[in-house]
Parts: sequence; structure tokens; C-alpha cells
Amino acid sequence: MTLLARRSGQYLKLANAGLITAAVGFILLFTGALIQTAFFAGDFPGMPYFVIPGLLAITAGLLMIGVFILRSGVLPRWLGIFFVVSTVALLAANEQTPAVLLAIPFGLAMVAAGYYMWAGAATMQPPLPEPAA
Repeated sequence: MTLLARRSGQYLKLANAGLITAAVGFILLFTGALIQTAFFAGDFPGMPYFVIPGLLAITAGLLMIGVFILRSGVLPRWLGIFFVVSTVALLAANEQTPAVLLAIPFGLAMVAAGYYMWAGAATMQPPLPEPAA
């Protein structure tokens, strides 16, 4: 999606900030898992200090990318709304309960975004107007 941002030339800072924030979140999660596996045999007491900020960073990054989709018009607006709403639903997902089903809408949003990008259907729509300063 950041490639679409580069192509459109609009809201590039927002897309890059979302990408970097989400990447930092993934790095935090990966680092915590690596420490837990390498040094604590799966019982790292400091894991919440990696998981909670990591998940919040990933969510913030994905929300920024969703706002980019909405504002730039590189993908359909309904897909941007679906992406933002499904990202918020991810906060309630839990892989140890039936709440894991809340991750399905996000997966569908990613599949739809991938389809639009792959099929070349990601035509430019008129972007939303800039707020008055």
C-alpha cells in the first residue's frame, strides 16, 4: 500500500509513518519472542513489556494506513472504512477464545486490498479535501 502512496504522491508521510510504526511493533513482538525462546525456555516474565507496546504500535500503524487509504483515494473508500473498522476489531481478538473470529474481517480487508492492487483495479479516486488551516 505504501507503493500506492508513492505512486499517488499524496499523504506519503502518513503511509510511511504507518508502515514504520507497524514495523516497530512487529520488531518488538519478534524481539520478545526471541528473548523468551533463547533465554527463558518459554516463560519470560517480561513478555508483557514487549507484547503490549508491540500490539499497540501495530494497531496504530495499521490505523494510519487505513486513514491513508481513506484520504488518498488509491483504493475504494469502502475498503478504507472496512480496513479501519477491522483493525479496531483486532484489539478484541484473542487466539485462545472464540474472539479469534474477530480477526477474520481484517483478513478479508487485506484480501480485498490485495485483489484491488493485483487486478489493477486500484484506480485513483478524487482525494478528500484538505482540512482548512
